[in-house]
Amino acid sequence: MSETKETIGPITLAPGVSRRHVFVYLFAAFISIGMFTYLIALTPYVLRVNLGLSEDELGRATGDLQFWQEIMLLAVIGFWGALSDRIGRRLVYIFGFALLAVAYAAYGFANSILTLTLVRHVFAMGVAATTMSLAAVIADYTDEDSRAKLTGVAFLLNGLGSVMFFVGLTQLPELFVAQGASEVWAGRFAYLVAAAIALVAALIMFGLKKGLPMSHEDKPSATKLITDGLKAGRNMRIALSYMSAFAARADMSILTLFLTLWVVQAATDTGATAPEAIARAGMITGLAQIAAVIWAPIFGFIGDKIDKLTLLVFGFCISTIGYGWIAATGDILSASAIPALFCMGMGLSSAQLASTVLLAEESPEQIRGSVFGLQAWFGALGILALSAIGGRLFDALGPEAPFVAVALCNLAVLLCALARRVFELKGHHISFGSSV
Repeated sequence: MSETKETIGPITLAPGVSRRHVFVYLFAAFISIGMFTYLIALTPYVLRVNLGLSEDELGRATGDLQFWQEIMLLAVIGFWGALSDRIGRRLVYIFGFALLAVAYAAYGFANSILTLTLVRHVFAMGVAATTMSLAAVIADYTDEDSRAKLTGVAFLLNGLGSVMFFVGLTQLPELFVAQGASEVWAGRFAYLVAAAIALVAALIMFGLKKGLPMSHEDKPSATKLITDGLKAGRNMRIALSYMSAFAARADMSILTLFLTLWVVQAATDTGATAPEAIARAGMITGLAQIAAVIWAPIFGFIGDKIDKLTLLVFGFCISTIGYGWIAATGDILSASAIPALFCMGMGLSSAQLASTVLLAEESPEQIRGSVFGLQAWFGALGILALSAIGGRLFDALGPEAPFVAVALCNLAVLLCALARRVFELKGHHISFGSSV
């Protein structure tokens, strides 16, 4: 006899998944993106205040730190994905948030680029574990017909959490300075607050569903699961989801890395102090996040109504326009930049949601963690490429240059996805080789 399926409004859950499991997961969705980005968003503050770097050194230092973070993430994310298929998403999520707590507690006390790099390696391991779980759990917890809806809700909470971190917690250094702390200790206190949040999140993750994502007698090795994830790319829709993750994660990193740095530099040029500049950056990046929050559930509702590859085309069309528009903005502090920020935020959530939903529909259940782990690996590769090139473009050509690079990357995904969709509509099968 089949198990009764619980529902949350219009969302039908997978057998054995309770509302409690979903609510715990949605808390993780709320907190995750903010946890991934807050440490990076305050990095210009640490570089200026703790290390005393000059403005013409900030772009390269910011990009290089992100580059080494992504090197570590690339090294471990496939392992986390395969491990989650063997020990369950719950334990991986707990480990991930615990590692984030350690990294946040240590980051504000770093006094050299080497120390910052080492802490970013710990941070990368936590990001890898939680990133993979964030995507894979959606596929585990819902019926296929409700997957885009839950994804839309998760992305809505992603955005709300990001707004909380960007608009709220970026004000902490200025608040602590007002209470009498030095600029160095104000930054440290802000990071310790984030460390406490990550530790609480790790404890809450004990409420996720226990056990493996599915029942199966044999537990293949991590190496085999990773290999199977690569073989799954013979399905061209899965291959496109890997490619889209490369661009979609770069979209998020450019918002965190270079939009924040752009605003900090522009605000500093007007005479703002370091705490004031980082607070201004939080407010402006928050505008893009607010747009992402509002748009995500709308886009998720659309996603359950149309073909998922068509959704990918639509999402990357919006993101290409958004990042190209912001690159054309002359003064990032002016009111004229607001529409571009809104469009960029819509593109951010559209690209990530479409990529996740497409892979959730196509991924084989027994290796889903491995497939999502590899998608996150390709996403990390995109951040690595942007970090290595973007910081140098920022210093050499100006703050708009990294946004042009990401707009072109999004355009490449858009054209490939459009070509594939046209190919399918002409009556061809969606994959070549053996199906997976």
